[in-house]
Amino acid sequence: KIHLLLLPRHTAKQQHILPTTSKCRPPTMRRGNQTLPSSSRTGGGALQKPFIGTATWAILLVFSSLISFYAGVWTALAVAPSSLNECPDCRRSCLDAAEFGGGELGHSLEIITGRKIRKALETQCNAYESKKDSSHRFPDSVSHFANGLARVGHKELFDQYDFGVPMSDRAHKQDALILYDSQSSLPSDKNVAAQLNGEIPRLSAEDATENCDVMNAMFIENPARARSRQCLAIVGGQYQSYHIQRWMRLNSEEKPDANKPLQLVGRWRRNDGNDEFLYPKQRAIDMHQELLLTYLNHLKSTKQNLSEILKNIAINNTVIVVTANMGQSELLMNLICSSRRRGLDTKNLLVFPTDVHTKELAESLGLTTFYDDHLMRFIPKEESARYGDRTFALIMIAKVVCVQLVNELGYDLLFTDIDVVFYRDPMEYFRNPTLGNFDVYFQDDGSRQERYAPYSANSGMFAEFHLSTFWMMQSKQNISPRLEPYQQNQCYGRNGRKDSILFAATKGPKFCSVV
Repeated sequence: KIHLLLLPRHTAKQQHILPTTSKCRPPTMRRGNQTLPSSSRTGGGALQKPFIGTATWAILLVFSSLISFYAGVWTALAVAPSSLNECPDCRRSCLDAAEFGGGELGHSLEIITGRKIRKALETQCNAYESKKDSSHRFPDSVSHFANGLARVGHKELFDQYDFGVPMSDRAHKQDALILYDSQSSLPSDKNVAAQLNGEIPRLSAEDATENCDVMNAMFIENPARARSRQCLAIVGGQYQSYHIQRWMRLNSEEKPDANKPLQLVGRWRRNDGNDEFLYPKQRAIDMHQELLLTYLNHLKSTKQNLSEILKNIAINNTVIVVTANMGQSELLMNLICSSRRRGLDTKNLLVFPTDVHTKELAESLGLTTFYDDHLMRFIPKEESARYGDRTFALIMIAKVVCVQLVNELGYDLLFTDIDVVFYRDPMEYFRNPTLGNFDVYFQDDGSRQERYAPYSANSGMFAEFHLSTFWMMQSKQNISPRLEPYQQNQCYGRNGRKDSILFAATKGPKFCSVV
């Protein structure tokens, strides 16, 4: 510290005028009880002016203050560490204060942390309060078709509703998603199906659909043989198209290419890029047009002749329909002989032979036949060499024609290929009221190729009831996959017993129905 003494300048009036005669005594000053001569103050006989004036002292004061300030700053910089690394205990002290608290530093950290946590909580609470009333998982931009979401067990959903398609063998490990398009369609506890965040709630099939007046079901799969990055786009505000468009990234060679833009493709386009839709050749087109013209030109007389036969053989307005050519004659005999051996009545079984020789064979077995040369003259007599060859395809025409005619005349029917044998009366199964009100029952073909969509139906055996043909043409398809597959020519009922077998195929990888 610097102490400065400021002395005032003496004016002329303040100065003592000393006489010049020796008779005058100089003034004296006192210190306590002592009297000091004036010479002790002035060093001489006369009083002098101060050595430094007031302005000078002010300048010195300012200058010395600046020197003191910068000297202090320089000293602080000189003794402070250049980095935290030069103070190894500083970082540890800070971490200890944050973890264990205590001390001035710990107290400061507690205050700062508390403020930040409170601010974050206020932000979250404000966001919750603003959305609490709407209870929407989805934003308003999709509220015209998405207002809630719930999970339902895959198998439980199929047990609750018979969708008419085969159930996945992994269903017991999977869930299905139900999307609600309005607040009124949500389950009674709307907070369950429309919660703001967290896991999608899982409900029973009955609870999840309790307020659904209409339910649209969609079945999708990403085939394992060509696993791809598949997306599902749901576009609301359109119309009920009941159709799924397929888009893929393909190159000029129609092979998958992730660098190409998405383009619209046919539903028969597989994930590996192969198109399973085979365009018919002109020769096939001409043949089918001629066959169709022949069928339509003789339809009236054909129906009249067939109607008389059906009246005589139908049981409870139901007939069993088969078709065969000469190449399949052995299978036809096997079907009839095995059925009669088990005491099954073949009176209502009607054979549509494709040639005269097969007609005569069937009638020799005591069967009722209907043969029309106009319809069947296109069908070869020999058996097909392999699945899908030309002979096989033409025989398929006979299967379609005979079913359509019988059903249009007002009869229920069971169509079956002749490479099967019956163990019990098959119509007992289809007349079971517990099966539900279905128009068509198909076998599960087992193939999951796109060309078998949507029902993966196999035409080897199916039941079709009156008017279902026309309803199906109008997209009122009411189909059930009640017929279950079998492997290696063995059929077991749902209870695992062989005696519950209804019928079985005699060759080939076919499928069978069980009760």
